[in-house]
Amino acid sequence: MKTGVLAGACLCTLLFPLAAAAQAPAASARPLIGGHGNNVEAFIAEFDDNGDGRVTWAEFEAFRRVRFDASDSNHDGTVDEAEYVAEFEARKAQELERERAAQLEQTRTRFAALDADKDGRISRAEFDATAEKTWQGGQRALADKGKAKSAYKPGEAKTGEAARRFDNAGNDRLGMPSSHTAEGFLVLYDGNGDGQVTRAEFDQARNAQFTRTDRDGDGALSQDEYLAEFEDRLDRRIATLNQGEDRQVHVRFGVLDTDKDGKMTFAEYQASGKRLFDTADRNHDGVVDAADARLPAPRRQP
Repeated sequence: MKTGVLAGACLCTLLFPLAAAAQAPAASARPLIGGHGNNVEAFIAEFDDNGDGRVTWAEFEAFRRVRFDASDSNHDGTVDEAEYVAEFEARKAQELERERAAQLEQTRTRFAALDADKDGRISRAEFDATAEKTWQGGQRALADKGKAKSAYKPGEAKTGEAARRFDNAGNDRLGMPSSHTAEGFLVLYDGNGDGQVTRAEFDQARNAQFTRTDRDGDGALSQDEYLAEFEDRLDRRIATLNQGEDRQVHVRFGVLDTDKDGKMTFAEYQASGKRLFDTADRNHDGVVDAADARLPAPRRQP
């Protein structure tokens, strides 16, 4: 098996040759990972190379060819496991770093909003001023989650707004918990893990957050302290993602290498690509576009 070292060293310049040649001005913002067939909008975002909002089979196959060739670091026409893993790891690292930077920018915006008197510090009073709004929003999210569970009968096809929710799920790869969602509110404030948040749990978690963030113990949060606390959580989340995906990428290679010779040909690679494209092309017209995103997702096979 080849080492794949060259792949890891060179992929930053090879990952997206198609994106570099694309005419669309937003090419640099295209996702590097995540365009799976069951998420039509993410599929289009990743594989729409000319920025026209649609992906033809020819466009998709050309994109896959470039990615395959970028993985084939020794140019022998096949991709072994080390090369496959190196390409994916480099691409994932770029994607996570891009999302990390975006998350930190949002955190700076949150700091500015909390700093009501604009003195560059969040006092305890300013921190507590948002507590009631956060609490009420979290309770509404939990109530809405309960209603959503009963919105569909067992086995009923998801259409309309439900299909759009399905398509939009998972676009945030880091998945940092937010108090605006029921799941995020529980992660942040459900201290005993019982699926509920009491006011005592909520207040205790916020007190712990303020104390943890106030590293110099002066009773106020500087922007550096506020960012550092969030960066710690971001980096722990990234480490968790890396642990899980390190195993998954090896498994994926084993599935793609259908003849089990330790080398993946482009034909083997594109067998999965065809399934991916056909899943996204819900109306089977040979093009993946907004019309497909409006259709219900296909049933998952057991």
